[in-house]
Amino acid sequence: MKPNYRNLFLKKRIKFLESNFKSSFKQILSYLWDYKLIFIVDLFVGILQSILLLTFPLYLGLSLDILVDPAIPIENEFPIFINIIIIQSIAGLLYGVRIYINRWIGANIIFNLRDDLFMTLQLMSFKWFDKHKTGDLISRATSDVNLLKEFFGNNLQAFIRETITLLFSFVILSIINLELALFILIISPVLFYSLILFRKKMRVLFKKSREVYSDLTRTIQENWQGITVVKSFGRESYEMKKFTEENEAYMEDSKGMIKLQSFFDPIILLVDNIAFLIVILLGSTFVLNGNLTFGDLFAFVIVLDFTIDPIYFISRFLGNMPQIAETCERVTQILNSKIDIKEKENAMELPPIKGNIEFKNVYFTYNDDENHYILKNLSFKVKPGENIAILGATGSGKSSLVKLIPRFHEISKGQILIDGIDIRDVSFKSLRSQIGYVSQECFLFYRSIKENIGFGNKNLDLEEIKKVAIVSDIHHFIEEELPQKYDTKISEGGMTLSGGQKQRITIARALAIKPKILILDDATSSVDVDTEYRIQKHFKKIFKDSTTFLITQRLSSVRNADRIIVLKDGEISQSGSHEELMNQDDGIYKKLYLSLKIEEKAQWA
Repeated sequence: MKPNYRNLFLKKRIKFLESNFKSSFKQILSYLWDYKLIFIVDLFVGILQSILLLTFPLYLGLSLDILVDPAIPIENEFPIFINIIIIQSIAGLLYGVRIYINRWIGANIIFNLRDDLFMTLQLMSFKWFDKHKTGDLISRATSDVNLLKEFFGNNLQAFIRETITLLFSFVILSIINLELALFILIISPVLFYSLILFRKKMRVLFKKSREVYSDLTRTIQENWQGITVVKSFGRESYEMKKFTEENEAYMEDSKGMIKLQSFFDPIILLVDNIAFLIVILLGSTFVLNGNLTFGDLFAFVIVLDFTIDPIYFISRFLGNMPQIAETCERVTQILNSKIDIKEKENAMELPPIKGNIEFKNVYFTYNDDENHYILKNLSFKVKPGENIAILGATGSGKSSLVKLIPRFHEISKGQILIDGIDIRDVSFKSLRSQIGYVSQECFLFYRSIKENIGFGNKNLDLEEIKKVAIVSDIHHFIEEELPQKYDTKISEGGMTLSGGQKQRITIARALAIKPKILILDDATSSVDVDTEYRIQKHFKKIFKDSTTFLITQRLSSVRNADRIIVLKDGEISQSGSHEELMNQDDGIYKKLYLSLKIEEKAQWA
């Protein structure tokens, strides 16, 4: 039995959200908890490596004292030389182990984080996606996650290791000469004050930079998706100008961070250089006074030099923490998003349906505002196999009505029953797997035509796929016009296909699941009348027992429907067959029908 990834993730998510994290950074850091033992091993290996490396200057100091003192036999250099080789070899081996563990931990954490982000997005409703920019979501799921990958894969472990290395360095410096070590401690507050000031300023700049970058990503994504529109309206120059302006804004923000970095880095370097100069001057006087050997001064300077890399790394790490904190905030905003359409706990599986549908006093609003209902007090019944046309002016609520049936949107009040079962009591999969939905917006995946048609039913063989392609009147085109027939890979967004061809493939995709309820939301707007007639003729023959909801402006389709529901301001204004509604002289339908007829005649004139 295949695992239900959705249910498994929901259980994991509930536990994750119930944890009381005090900040988004701590929430992201919790991903490290599953690897805490190996993380501790990694730290131990890194600290051991640093300690071994810090012994290197001590041995060099001893070696130098032997070389400058004629009274000490030169043979004493040999054991020191052997110890240095052994220690450096072990340190090199530990370095390789540490790098492997670092990357392994980082890769696993980012795998889990990226997985959770993607699955969270799968749970969000249409309404949620309407409120979020696609480019911004792509930016958060890619560049932001990659930034965290470097943080978990290297920087966090390195920060802890370098901090401990710095402490060990001060211990060794104190052992060599306490007075010189105390001097180093005196100038340290200047350095760390600079880092704190730098960190505050960087966070403000980075937050603005990420917002601009999201806008930049959105512009790229929108332009590529809408390149046909851009070219058809001759707007290439305008889009180039718009992108250049946004790109320049991002560059200016980046320059701001670069300027700040270039201002603080020299300060740190200056403090380091002054410290070195004073240490050498003071140390030289100690050597001349006999309070310090030349070898000890040399070892002190080398150990002090070893502290430069940790100090620089710690400064960069603390400087980048505003970026990490802001990135964590952006990522957790998705992870913590509220699921506005939830599957009922222990939801039942909807059995194979007949197609009875009942709306009982249904109200719907997008923003939970009872003063602005899109649909109001809808009550009607649909029998299995009935063909229902939904008609109404723009904004009357036609698409909203049909999207309630598969629970793409949640009703605000009332009930929708399928075969007497409330749709809120059943699982999403068992509900939606029996409903075919086709909208005017035809999205096709960058996959073969066969894979696109069989997207909702992976068990279909090629012959079954061909059957639904015949019903949707696309089979001839695939066999005769495409080089690899059903194995032809569709370009991204279906750019190489016409609007009508894309619509027919999406209809075939919906029919492939053999739906008992089919919803066509202006799904044949890009095909000609003859093609639409053939599609309906095939469909009525093969799927005669399926209940159909049809939103269209085509008179032939509306006229041939078993029943027509006319909406006005979110309410049912009229309901009946074409003949019944045409006999109502004061009704909306007759006026709409006659106006559509005039438009249709004008098109053919």
